[in-house]
Amino acid sequence: MTSTSQLLSHAEKLRRSRQTQAASKAYKNILDAAPDNTAALQGMALVSVDAGKLGVAEKWMLRAIQSAPESAELQTNMCEIYRRLGQYDHAVKHGRKAINLAPENTRSKYNLAIALADRGDLQSAEQIYESIVELDPTHNLAWNNLGTCYAGRDDEDAALDAYLKAAAIDPNHAEAQNNAGAIFLERGELELARKHLIAAISAKEDFLEAHHNLGSVLDYTIDDPHFSFLETQMLRQGSLADDQRMRLLFTLGKAREDVGYHHLAFLAYNEANKIKRTTIEYDEKRGQILCDKLAQTFDGIPCPKPQPVQAGAPIFILGMPRSGTSLIEQVLSSHGNIHGAGEVKDFHATISSYPGVGPMLEAEEWVPSLSQDDFLNIGQAYRQKMQEYGGSALRVTDKMPGNFHYLGFICRALPDARVIHSMRDPMDSCLSNFTKLFREGMEFAYDLEQIGRYYNRYIELMQHWDQVLPAGYVLHVPYESMVADLEGQARSILDHVELGWDESCLKFFENRRRVYTASVTQVRKPIYTKSVARSERFGDVLRPLRKIVGSSYPHGLAQIPQND
Repeated sequence: MTSTSQLLSHAEKLRRSRQTQAASKAYKNILDAAPDNTAALQGMALVSVDAGKLGVAEKWMLRAIQSAPESAELQTNMCEIYRRLGQYDHAVKHGRKAINLAPENTRSKYNLAIALADRGDLQSAEQIYESIVELDPTHNLAWNNLGTCYAGRDDEDAALDAYLKAAAIDPNHAEAQNNAGAIFLERGELELARKHLIAAISAKEDFLEAHHNLGSVLDYTIDDPHFSFLETQMLRQGSLADDQRMRLLFTLGKAREDVGYHHLAFLAYNEANKIKRTTIEYDEKRGQILCDKLAQTFDGIPCPKPQPVQAGAPIFILGMPRSGTSLIEQVLSSHGNIHGAGEVKDFHATISSYPGVGPMLEAEEWVPSLSQDDFLNIGQAYRQKMQEYGGSALRVTDKMPGNFHYLGFICRALPDARVIHSMRDPMDSCLSNFTKLFREGMEFAYDLEQIGRYYNRYIELMQHWDQVLPAGYVLHVPYESMVADLEGQARSILDHVELGWDESCLKFFENRRRVYTASVTQVRKPIYTKSVARSERFGDVLRPLRKIVGSSYPHGLAQIPQND
């Protein structure tokens, strides 16, 4: 006669070999004879998990726990089922009970940590992961997830160290390799980034996030196996989730552009943008109203003359995204007396938190009530924040492109600040936005015609500021001039911000400051001109955009050359 243990062993073999129906029948036969058999109840729960029936799995696992409430294994599995159901509070409750029952069980700790992280409690998850790697320093999964916790609180050094530990323990840990590669990418250590991203792809060939990251540091060629793989992946794109398909298409667009297949590249970019556009909300009408309101509000309010630049004064680098703002900041931050703070949101935050300030769409109602002292107070609060970034640096750059909206405030709040307006050919500028998947924001950037209208609103507002702001406050710098005559333009910019020449500005690509924008790889290279007239290579497919923005620099902005 077959014993219960033999029946359980047979049922478990069926489950592990993915014979779900047969395993379920085997467990039910056991339960018919012994309804409270804990192992069979748990087996039914796990079979249900394998079948994707989490609600059914929950019921079976709860019955198993009723039969053996002090089992850490059951509590751990219940934690995981609730986590997959998205019931994170229940998951954490059972996960904590599991580790109370078995304090040194790393599997129980690991499941609890994942549940905590999914619930948004990264601090508690971090503590659990740290206890796991203390118990088992070879637990590469915990090291990788610990790195993600560190990254979540912006401790990039600790995050990288954890990712590298995970990758050293298991070189085929694709996620850890990709995570390390992404940090090296941000740091401008491009060869190390390439090494780890290729390792991620070697471990998991269809890891599209790693392919997307690698695309930033790779110049594809026709015979590149990575290019061939991307094209092959298109054959199975229908089986991909939208997010993965989108990453594939953005990466493939870049690869096709690298090899000169511009029409096919546009098709990939266009489809990628369509997918992304369905995931975001964008109120284009609000953007137009905002620009109109800001222009009207500051029409009749006098602006003080620019003052001599004081120590710690901010430098605003603004304009259309992807217009060369990152290049200008990288050049300036290579100067010994300038700190590059990057794309910070502090000016908007400082204005918004000041007493008496209301919604920007109602600026014409509350701005007239602000005195010049109010504006200077706003400027001082902002200056203090920037000095937290810059320390003792004589100048601190703020490279938030969208600050062009706030020039009416900036000139009144910071008379000794200086503004650099980065310009770029309108077609190239818009196309460059269209071909990038941004980390956050940039809602306007995923529809070519919406990008064109955004560009026109920005130019119209800059033309307005050029008319009403004091002469000498804003310096207009064309990207094309910057790459054609780096030293001449850099000297002009340094004169504008009242600093002397520093030869380091010409070696900006050696500057290892961290860059978090879409231009992270470009600023690590010496000056190159292949991005000039980029849009011309795409031909007539960009005709709808050209009808909106034209094909030459707009008239009416000082120092802007017209295209021949």
